[in-house]
Amino acid sequence: MDLGVAGKSYIIVGGTRGMGWAAARCLAEDGARLALVGRNVERSQSRAAELADEFNTEVIGLGGDAAIAGEIEQAIEDAIRQIGPIRGLLTTPGVTDQNGTLLEMNEEDWASNYQNVMMSQVRCCKAIVPHLLENGGGTLVTTSAYSSRVAKPFLFGYASFKAALTNFTKNLCKTYGAQGIRANCVCPGAIETDVLRERRKTAAEEYNLPVDEALEHVMFEEWKMPVAMRSIGKPEQVGELMAFCLSERAAYMTGAIINIDGGSDF
Repeated sequence: MDLGVAGKSYIIVGGTRGMGWAAARCLAEDGARLALVGRNVERSQSRAAELADEFNTEVIGLGGDAAIAGEIEQAIEDAIRQIGPIRGLLTTPGVTDQNGTLLEMNEEDWASNYQNVMMSQVRCCKAIVPHLLENGGGTLVTTSAYSSRVAKPFLFGYASFKAALTNFTKNLCKTYGAQGIRANCVCPGAIETDVLRERRKTAAEEYNLPVDEALEHVMFEEWKMPVAMRSIGKPEQVGELMAFCLSERAAYMTGAIINIDGGSDF
């Protein structure tokens, strides 16, 4: 499908790996101009060069940590200056390494989740919305999670702020829709990004299972995710959806909270 993005400019925060990288590839393949923003500027520039060479389109790499006030705002300002006007922004950050039950999590854990999961995406949107308004509108795609609708006792912080993101995205849609801005939220389930790819290897050893079955065992037994397709998702499967949401082919879709999880219980 032609996404209608050729010659248009998009910013992908978290665009150097995983789902963000997969979305960037879809957009670049259809001729979009891109700014990939990641914490490591060298990696961002290397990935940008890779896409530019493969698809013969303009791609730049920028550094910025959205969990730190001021960094992502500067990166977005640089992207606007170099490839603007911007038509859309995808933001995919969020970590899960400081979580647990209510009684296990301390103040630092909650603060880390607030900055990395919630404020990282709030900052991205706040930085780009004035530019989109000035240029007649555009698209915002945030990234929540399966966990936003299915409570997990070991993910108190992460799941709480992912749930808040769905409301935040709806609010963007309602507030700025009449001014031409669409906002949608993608909620992935278990997706085999770099971290889960490594977990597959360790799970195979831990449970004495074939590698191609090990992570699915973890999904069912440890994470209690009764996925209908009985398989882990791939980043490119989510990236294609994210690219569609950003594109002109989703012109009447806004305020959507879209689960992509292989068939879960929400």
